[in-house]
Amino acid sequence: MRILSEPTLKCFLDDLRIATAFLRNQMPKDIHFISADSFYFYLGLAFPEKTAQIRSLMGVLEPYVPLILSEHALFCLFDAYAENDIAGLITLQQNLDTRSKLLFINSAIEADDEQWQDVVAVCCAIRRQV
Repeated sequence: MRILSEPTLKCFLDDLRIATAFLRNQMPKDIHFISADSFYFYLGLAFPEKTAQIRSLMGVLEPYVPLILSEHALFCLFDAYAENDIAGLITLQQNLDTRSKLLFINSAIEADDEQWQDVVAVCCAIRRQV
């Protein structure tokens, strides 16, 4: 994992915001992706160069992406832990990881400037804890 300075992290986050800006009017609202791979595949069909750029940026930003846990996901995590279900925990971790990445990309696409600054602040807080 490459540890970024806070100014560098903010630059990468700004680059992601700029790279995804064109998607605000391009992405159909009725499509929900089940994985990051399906998102990149869909995007790559129409915008291969942007897809490579977004994938590259997310590769750098991944350690700073906030984990977003729904109440249901949290209960599944507790259940798998209580049952000592290692396979279930690994699957759940992969699903949460994918979902968090997709929600993060979606926030870059749809957040207004004020909301995006809140996202940047959370990423910077995660960076300080690394």
